[in-house]
Amino acid sequence: MIAALAVSTLLAAAPPLAQDWEAPPYEEERDEEHPKRLRLALWGGEALATGGTGHGSALYGGEAAWAFDSIDLGVAGYAYDSLLQSNRPWTPVVLARLTERFRTRRSLEAAFTFGIGAGRPKDWTAWFQVALGVRFDLGPMFLGGEIAFEQYDLLHLTAGVGVKL
Repeated sequence: MIAALAVSTLLAAAPPLAQDWEAPPYEEERDEEHPKRLRLALWGGEALATGGTGHGSALYGGEAAWAFDSIDLGVAGYAYDSLLQSNRPWTPVVLARLTERFRTRRSLEAAFTFGIGAGRPKDWTAWFQVALGVRFDLGPMFLGGEIAFEQYDLLHLTAGVGVKL
């Protein structure tokens, strides 16, 4: 009882800490002063036919995308070399792509992409793409890789390098 009375007397006599202490002003954390929103990438790889033919086609492409907080909206253009369904040496494909990025550990991002557009194996036709990818951030540059499923049962495996402006 005497100990409780002594502790309460000391607490009452001590100056209140809450009145003397002020919280520092809140500052938003920012990665960069001016965020780099334009992302340009060059892709290269192989498109494999999954329909049992075993035929593969070299693939080259480029992409320009505008980056939001976790979503990229972009336009990609690809050229497929000697695609089995094509009657021309190079098959052009143009896609509007929506990419959702998920930050993981140590400058690594996972990406889920959906693309829709047009390709011209013989005549212009609708083209789609669903892709899973990974990107490794290297400051203003990044390295990436994708596995995508596309029109005509193609499995698209690509690696790329890009820059953020």
